Parts: sequence; C-alpha cells; structure tokens
Amino acid sequence: MNLNELKYKAGKVSDETFGRGNPVTAPMLKLVEEIAEVIECINKGEDPQVEFADCFLLLVDAYRKYYGDDVDMQTLIDVSSEKLDVVAKRKWGKPDENGVYKHIKE
Repeated sequence: MNLNELKYKAGKVSDETFGRGNPVTAPMLKLVEEIAEVIECINKGEDPQVEFADCFLLLVDAYRKYYGDDVDMQTLIDVSSEKLDVVAKRKWGKPDENGVYKHIKE
C-alpha cells in the first residue's frame, strides 16, 4: 500500500466512523493524546509501534481533511523534504531537561 492509498483508506474509515463533517481539529487534538501514549509506552519500556501508527494515521487524516480528499500525499513528502533543508541550516540551542532542542531565532 502506498501513502495515497493509506490516506484514502484512513479517510474512509474516519468518515464512516466519525462523520464527514468532523472538524480537522478533531484528529489533531486526538493526536496530542496519542503522542502522550507513545511517550508512556517508551517510559514503561513497552513497544510503542501501534501508538506510532495511531499518530501517523491521525496526521494523515487531518492532512486529508484540511487539504481535501484529492490531495496527493507526495505534496506532504515534498514539503517535508524542503522543511528538512530549513531545519538543517538552523542554529540550535542546548537541550532542555527532556532533551528537547529549540532553534535559535535570528
């Protein structure tokens, strides 16, 4: 299955389960909860693979809801690649107590 097929399948399940009119913010808010579950699994030493999948599916569905059913997922891949180029050129501060880095704004 490729990413566009996954987007279609995830969208079908989402629309049939939660309704076509469910706002784009709904999967994003659920994503926040699922990220916490990934962190919890890691902290417990459990395998978070399924929780990562939940996060990925919610992100794909939110992207589809925002940009429309016909959005080509290659666009997200291309934008992500461009963003990586920006990230690579940034200057970064020291990590906080959780290991999180923030870029230095110039």
